[in-house]
Amino acid sequence: WGTDNEIEGSDRLKSCVPYLLPLVEGDFWGRYIYERVPPLGFLDSLFVGPLYEFYTQIPFLGLIVFVALTLGTRGNTDMNWNVRFNAQQAALIDVVLVFPELIGSGFEGEDIPRYIVEPSMNFVYYTYMSMVLYSIFCNLQGRRPDQIPWISSYATALTGPI
Repeated sequence: WGTDNEIEGSDRLKSCVPYLLPLVEGDFWGRYIYERVPPLGFLDSLFVGPLYEFYTQIPFLGLIVFVALTLGTRGNTDMNWNVRFNAQQAALIDVVLVFPELIGSGFEGEDIPRYIVEPSMNFVYYTYMSMVLYSIFCNLQGRRPDQIPWISSYATALTGPI
């Protein structure tokens, strides 16, 4: 009983890898936080910076990884269910990041005061980073990160039967 929620062995690390996609793609939203807290900006450039550089060197890498996460894991019953779940959840977090980008592009060219833009970007950053870190920490502890509202239930539905 309850062992379905446990992630064992090397699957703990495999379950963390898909979260690199939203980590790299959403890093832009932390611009003002990195500006106000330079040590955090340094850590970001140290750990996420090389991933971002690699990510931007290969055209369409984001799309390729996204398709691999969503379609490549969907019907693959040879892969552990928890790893497939985490791949779907990471892809959904990445999809959720599209909505603030769409809203922001609607205001492109407008002179919006920083006191509106900065908290908005910080909110997006805190939200997405909370989801990514929660998922990674749960996986490393061997627990399935299935408590993100709406996203986890959709990831469960997309993953399919155990």
